[in-house]
Amino acid sequence: MMFKPSFGAAMLVLCTLVLAAGCSKKTSQTEEQATSTAETASASDVPRIVLDMIDAHGGMVQWRAAGTVSFEDEFSTPDGPPAISRVMVDQRTRRAYIDFPGTDVSLAWDGRKAWGMNWDSPMPPRFLALLNYYFVNLPWLTMDPGVRLDPKGTGQLAADSTEYAIVMMTFEPGTGDTPNDYYRLYIDPATKRLRAFAYVVTYQALLPPGMESTPEHIVTYDSLATVDGLVVPVAFTIYENDAVYATCAIRNWAFGAPFDEARMSMPDSAVVDTTTP
Repeated sequence: MMFKPSFGAAMLVLCTLVLAAGCSKKTSQTEEQATSTAETASASDVPRIVLDMIDAHGGMVQWRAAGTVSFEDEFSTPDGPPAISRVMVDQRTRRAYIDFPGTDVSLAWDGRKAWGMNWDSPMPPRFLALLNYYFVNLPWLTMDPGVRLDPKGTGQLAADSTEYAIVMMTFEPGTGDTPNDYYRLYIDPATKRLRAFAYVVTYQALLPPGMESTPEHIVTYDSLATVDGLVVPVAFTIYENDAVYATCAIRNWAFGAPFDEARMSMPDSAVVDTTTP
């Protein structure tokens, strides 16, 4: 019989991962924003290497044509139980809901507020709502409104002699929850695909008093698969000080699965997330 950890135990693992590795969730989009950015982007305002990266992952049109993105992820650390979740995101508005298999726990984000059902985790539902969506869709999210992209030459990853193209991804003031977050993209010069990224998180509700951000960590895309013409990660590793901190398996990718609108109506028993980024 497979051991199924309690939701609290699994989420404690995930909370530790977030505090150590961090990930930003930008604000929900209007439908006009979600359908206009990439079409108006050109080599004059987006670095060529970023456009090449998006094409190498299947293109912007194909990704945006998917009304929804859904997947299941499993975070694991060497000394803790896995944290498994099923994520569904509406591409046009970035509304989302997440279920946790084997539990009666769930969360939802309607673009204005987030809430949890049977929530007993220190992790705010608003922070978690788009956490792993951002992890695994980062090549396309470079085209989000308010994103700034700045090429920084080339650089290497630990124990890897490849000279990757480096692009800094930052955010204009007023963009999303945590505009001081940043991502440093490592793009493979041969395949033009995203190989890795470094980043920090500045979501204040998750930081100890006096700390402005988490330390920088590295995520590497270790294995990719093609789903509906889009090249997506199915495994990644989080590194802390060049040592493996955690791994993640992504499975059951789907593009265009039905979004359950009923999940956007908050039940009376739900707990609203009142944390401040």
